[in-house]
Amino acid sequence: MNLSENISNKLTGVITNELNYSQDKKEIIAYAIETALLFVLGSLLIMLLGYALNAFMSAVIAAIFGSLLRRVSGGAHFNTPLKCMFFGSIAYGLIGVLVKKVIAYDLNNQPILIIILLVSFLLVAFLAPVDSESKPIHSSSLKVKLKISSMVFIIVSFLIISIIDNKLVSVSAVLGVFYQTITLLPIFNRKGGEYGL
Repeated sequence: MNLSENISNKLTGVITNELNYSQDKKEIIAYAIETALLFVLGSLLIMLLGYALNAFMSAVIAAIFGSLLRRVSGGAHFNTPLKCMFFGSIAYGLIGVLVKKVIAYDLNNQPILIIILLVSFLLVAFLAPVDSESKPIHSSSLKVKLKISSMVFIIVSFLIISIIDNKLVSVSAVLGVFYQTITLLPIFNRKGGEYGL
C-alpha cells in the first residue's frame, strides 16, 4: 500500500466511522480522496518547481493542457500514483523551462507550433485512448468517444493558439499537449510493466 492510498484509507475511516456504508461505498470515497489528494499535491509540486525554475506560468499552462488531454487520451503510467505524480511534475517543470528557452531563441513561430499540433493530432488519432492494465477500457464505444474527444481537444488547442496572441501561452499549450501525446507511444505502454510519464 502506497502513502497516498494509506492516507486516503485513514481519512475514509474517519469520515465513514459513524455511517453505515458498505465496503463498495467506502472504496469509492477512498478513491475520490486519493485522487483529490494526488491532484492537489501534484499541482502544488508543479507550481513549486515552476517557481523554483523561474518558469511558473509556462509550467502551469503546459500542465493544464497536458492534464486535460490526458483525461481523454490516457497514457503511460508508473506502477504507483505517487511516482506518476512526481515524474509528471518534474516533466512539466522542465517543459516550463524549455518554453522560456524556445521563446528566448525565437523558435516559436506559428508554422512550427501548428506542425507540432498536427503531429500530436496524428498520434491521438492512431493511438488514443491508451489504457493500462490497472485501468483497462473494455467498451469499444467508450474508446471511440475518448479518441474523438482527444482529437477535438487538439483542434480546440489549435484554435486557442490561433486566437491568443501570447507567445508564452501558445508555446506552453503546444508543448504540454505534445508531451502528453508522447506518453501514448507504444514504447511507454508495454504490457507487463507500467513505466509512466
